[in-house]
Amino acid sequence: MGYSEIPDEANLREALERVRSRIAAARARSPNAAGQTTIVAVTKAFPVEALMTGYQAGHRIFGESRVQEAAAKLPQFSQRDQCQVHFIGRLQSNKARQALELFDLIESVDSLKLLRRLDGIAGQLGKRVPVYLQVNAGGDPAKSGFDPHELRREITAIAGVENLAVAGLMTIAPLTGDEQRIRDCFSSVRRLREEISKEIPACKDLSMGMSGDFELAVEEGATHVRLGSVLFGRRPGTGN
Repeated sequence: MGYSEIPDEANLREALERVRSRIAAARARSPNAAGQTTIVAVTKAFPVEALMTGYQAGHRIFGESRVQEAAAKLPQFSQRDQCQVHFIGRLQSNKARQALELFDLIESVDSLKLLRRLDGIAGQLGKRVPVYLQVNAGGDPAKSGFDPHELRREITAIAGVENLAVAGLMTIAPLTGDEQRIRDCFSSVRRLREEISKEIPACKDLSMGMSGDFELAVEEGATHVRLGSVLFGRRPGTGN
């Protein structure tokens, strides 16, 4: 397929099977692996046909990272109600209400301020929404997310939200060829999740790993991996 083309159903089924085999092999290699790892198929920047093809190929969990794009695309996805769609991008405060209306889970809650805003709006909407807390485990100033020390310090306030279910942590590994740095990032978030779950028992999930590093993430305990190019090819107009 061309880099900007969407694979057909058969090719996508094959891609999903290859990825599942790689996940199974990674799980078998490591005592730190989770009991199960779920694929979040990232369809951002692709047209709604990517979601439709994913559904036809038997997939039911998708990821989008732009609120406006999803607002235009999801109403065209006739099987939307049979699927989960996660928000995985950076969420601006002024898009919080729309995100809560559009998505089943928000993976990228990167501050206490945003968490509280989402909690208040979810209460107004009469919804209880699962969220993941994004952790900036590598201390990268270019990335958003809770500093691990901040997360520990604010755990009481985080646990006090009334309309959100803090269901896990999410992280993005450093963009580096140093495999050990990537692994250390993932393992540190796994250990942080173990700490957090003592205060918030529902905090069980670990969304870690993308197309270039998901096997390391699986080895270090990822329950969810966010995969785009390894399934759909390079996104239109981008190099990845």
